[in-house]
Amino acid sequence: MRVVSLVVVGGLTWACAGTLIAQDYPHAFPRPGTTKLLENERVIVWDATWPDGVPQPYHRHRYDMTGVFFRWGPLRVTRLDGTFTANREPFEVPWVFFQGKGVTHKEEGIGTPERHSLMVDIKEYSGQHREIPGGLRTAFPRPEAEIELDNPRVTVWDTRWPEAEDTFHVHARDTVVIFIEGGKLKTREPDGFEQLNSYLPEDLLFFPAGTAHASTAVGMSPRAMFYVLKD
Repeated sequence: MRVVSLVVVGGLTWACAGTLIAQDYPHAFPRPGTTKLLENERVIVWDATWPDGVPQPYHRHRYDMTGVFFRWGPLRVTRLDGTFTANREPFEVPWVFFQGKGVTHKEEGIGTPERHSLMVDIKEYSGQHREIPGGLRTAFPRPEAEIELDNPRVTVWDTRWPEAEDTFHVHARDTVVIFIEGGKLKTREPDGFEQLNSYLPEDLLFFPAGTAHASTAVGMSPRAMFYVLKD
């Protein structure tokens, strides 16, 4: 897997005839090719495809953003001064990324396959501290998980569930889960409630801080990216 922190392309002002002209732009989403999957006080999660040959507007990313690319596709990124970069070199997927807020540009698909991603807008957050139940280990770190990205806003863990019986753990922070490979999980709650769920690639979960459970793979072990949000 390739992990990249995206670089700001394009400024927040537009230079014209020697004068800096401040201009507002819409947020990056929604736009053609995107669907909102989830919104709460912490995040907005978007299913995003860059349709081939479909013009897109200039936009400004209002939030820090993370996520994962599921499919590479050729893309043209145009800056406010009209210069552009055409990305035609395939990259390995899944590709985890982070981009800081304030980036202003437009992105357009320029061929097939069409690039596809789940993108997570990370909202500014000043909510109350959530009490974590005592006597439980935290969800991370754990032996079957590897850090794919870590910065002041989010830590991303690449994780497969154990096939052996798991012990109870608690999510110490609000966490977005994006499934990379599907499978079945048996989940037990602290009150003894148990359920078996099947997941497919690109399925999505959100665990509020303080969520406690034990999850065990049944048959093929699912793989997912856990986006652990920081205040």
